[in-house]
Amino acid sequence: MVFLTAVLKSAHPRLRLARSRLLLQACKAQSWISTPILLRLAERSPCVYQIPNVPCRGIVLDGRRRNARDQSEKESGQVSISRSDRSLPGVSATQKVKQAGRDFTYLIVVLIGLGVTGGLLYVVFQELFSSSSPSKIYGKAFDKCKSHPEVIGAFGEPIKGYGETTRRGRRQHVGHVEYLKDGVKHMRLKFYIAGSEPGLQGTVHAESKENPETGKYEFRYIFVDIDTYPKRTIIVEDNR
Repeated sequence: MVFLTAVLKSAHPRLRLARSRLLLQACKAQSWISTPILLRLAERSPCVYQIPNVPCRGIVLDGRRRNARDQSEKESGQVSISRSDRSLPGVSATQKVKQAGRDFTYLIVVLIGLGVTGGLLYVVFQELFSSSSPSKIYGKAFDKCKSHPEVIGAFGEPIKGYGETTRRGRRQHVGHVEYLKDGVKHMRLKFYIAGSEPGLQGTVHAESKENPETGKYEFRYIFVDIDTYPKRTIIVEDNR
């Protein structure tokens, strides 16, 4: 018993020294340990004089320096962001001006396209649906010719009508002349007809004038010149 007590007394200072070294290593490994926590740990050990305070202070100072440096970096980042934000309105305004110019150009192009399209539609409507168009008057004159008995007897059925021959070889163009006489609109037509008789062709001459009351064209005359020898003329209608 006396021997065991003597051994414990001799080993007690070494145990205290080992505990102090362990505390010092823990302080070096964990830089986030603050000075008050380190002091509380040191108070529990009677060997405070063996713990060097300089490294722990250095660690604490390094932590503070890091915090200060991080704070300064954050502030500088905020300043740069704010400066870049201030420069954005100028760039966006320039882009808005350019975009407005492009939009205005596109609007002009669209308006021009709409105008051209409207003009073409008006011309097509006048040509196809208006009662005073040359094609409409030609259709009426041709119907009178192909249903006339003398014309059928001279050319045979079926009777076809066609216009002047164009450079492309088409015969869809009907020659016509519009003029004013005594303040009234007049129109003259010239087209050709042919039937089942081989080599026989006729030239149709028609004239119409506008009725001031109805606004429609009425035929003054329609006659057919047969291209034979001697020349023969068939009068389809004469209102002169």
